[in-house]
Amino acid sequence: MPPTAFPRRVTDFRGKVLTLKSAPRRIVSLTPGTTEVLFAIGAGKQVVGVTGYCDYPPEAKQLPKIGDMRVNVEAVVALRPDLVVADGVLNRRFLPALERLKLPLLVVAPKTWLDVARLIRLLGEATGHEKQAASLAQRFYQAHHEARSRPASGQKPGVLFALNVEPLPMWVAGRELFVDDMIRLAGGRNVAADGGVNYYPLSAEALLARNPDVIITTVPEDRLSPLYEHPVLKRLKAVQNRRVYSVDSNLFVRPTPRLLKGLELLQRIIVKAQRG
Repeated sequence: MPPTAFPRRVTDFRGKVLTLKSAPRRIVSLTPGTTEVLFAIGAGKQVVGVTGYCDYPPEAKQLPKIGDMRVNVEAVVALRPDLVVADGVLNRRFLPALERLKLPLLVVAPKTWLDVARLIRLLGEATGHEKQAASLAQRFYQAHHEARSRPASGQKPGVLFALNVEPLPMWVAGRELFVDDMIRLAGGRNVAADGGVNYYPLSAEALLARNPDVIITTVPEDRLSPLYEHPVLKRLKAVQNRRVYSVDSNLFVRPTPRLLKGLELLQRIIVKAQRG
């Protein structure tokens, strides 16, 4: 980075402005998603602390841990960070303590596909890696543009994204989630979008009323038998037509570049469903 690039002011997802006097050299990341993005844009060597859940890329596993879902604020302070990246939802209980200590805090809260692009660009600006970040974010904008430009092709297959198949109720993806956008971008229709935001529970009867053409689940394939044996669930179109797909949750639930791979997978599945 040229020496004139800093100091700079960056605005986080809350609208709060953080002034960075120089490119941060000691970054603490409080979620797996932000850790993965930092490494993806070339800022991995600046990261000095992560959570116990930060498992990608493999190098992140070797870094000092500052907790898991519970942030150890003392451990964060001990690492002497010049930038702390937190999630406004996942880390909300610990934000007041971090702010009282006047740590250089950048808060993100991505909910949508385009929010992930915004997150990537923001971390690029904050760390001095805006060129790499802009290139990566552009892939999200491009995928969004291509999907919106694609001509309508008849009835969109109904898709359900589920975190479990037993015990019921089934926890499914509603609105304001990356995967809700991804289903739409891939040419499908989220059958659970009408029921609420984030993940919420649906009974067997409510699932039958929505009757998806495709079920995407993070449950491993060898644990799907309850879906085919349940007296109500086995009547679903997706189950009867064997259009139930087990996927890697990391391609759909973390706000990272791997969502691009998840979108490609979803597009292939939906095209297959459209062909019958």
